[in-house]
Amino acid sequence: MTGLSTLLKAGLKEVGKKTSTKVIPEASQKTQLGTTTIPTYKKVEKIFKEDNIKGNTLDFGAGRGLGAKEIKADTFEPFPRENFKPNYTSSSDIPTESYNKITSLNVLNVLPKTERRKAVLEIARVLKPKGSAIISTRGSDVLAAKGTKGNEPMSIILNDGRFQKGFTTKELIEEMQSILGNDFIVESVSGVGKAAVKITKRKIGGMVMRNDNYNTQRAI
Repeated sequence: MTGLSTLLKAGLKEVGKKTSTKVIPEASQKTQLGTTTIPTYKKVEKIFKEDNIKGNTLDFGAGRGLGAKEIKADTFEPFPRENFKPNYTSSSDIPTESYNKITSLNVLNVLPKTERRKAVLEIARVLKPKGSAIISTRGSDVLAAKGTKGNEPMSIILNDGRFQKGFTTKELIEEMQSILGNDFIVESVSGVGKAAVKITKRKIGGMVMRNDNYNTQRAI
């Protein structure tokens, strides 16, 4: 897929190691978030406040950066549009365990399964212990678009080649938990997109998380 780089041949299983992947494909530019999502960012900010999660914030897959600006978040966007300069354009530049709060809104639904896994592991890597990330996706509404059926449930390849996958909340929880394992708590979040979860890192101290189901491949 356009914008994705090659995989390491072997040897990396630790989430704590950095990658230099773009993570998000260039085709996702066409689905980047605009001003209509600002109320959603405000809802997410309210959830963090209610949960007493303090500290710095990263918007992972910031699109045009408008929502991030609203909540004063740093930004990761590998394919920024004109007049937007994100803090990071490569996930490898984001220090491990450097953010208390992470938002990633309607990003995972543009990624096929392998790339979704990489993105989730990168979010896990940069999240501080006891920090939380709120991740939202689209739902069955993706199937209303014109295209052909994808190879995952509730997925579609749009006529212009872009991938979209909708999730139920239950499905999103199960996928996140299977990727992250017991070092993270995964909970449903209401009022944030069609499906949304909050993931919280349990571990205190340095990252030693492993995921043996990740084979040995990390993107570069």
